Amino acid sequence: MSNSLETMQELVKEDIELMKEIIAEDLIPLIQFREQIEKKEFNKAFNEMKKLEGEV
Repeated sequence: MSNSLETMQELVKEDIELMKEIIAEDLIPLIQFREQIEKKEFNKAFNEMKKLEGEV
């Protein structure tokens, strides 16, 4: 029984390492790209608001 538990723990550790690699390689760049787009859109809206305030 102990061997089964150890085997399962080892498999879980391997799965966690694989998930960490996937997150680092795939998800983090996508999150950073989304943040860049959001910041760009925010700055665009902020500049438009400042322009409109200047007209008032």
